[in-house]
Amino acid sequence: MPDGLWQILALIIIVIVYVIAKIVGYMRQSEEQWQQVDKSKLREWEDDD
Repeated sequence: MPDGLWQILALIIIVIVYVIAKIVGYMRQSEEQWQQVDKSKLREWEDDD
């Protein structure tokens, strides 16, 4: 394989790993925020047909 192809593949892998890490981080942050919500103020949503 050409040398440039390895560099492009490495860059693509780095970007994919970065994106997955950000998604996991945001999922953890979202879960922590949901645990801090005062759930006593939540109510069921009823659609008005």
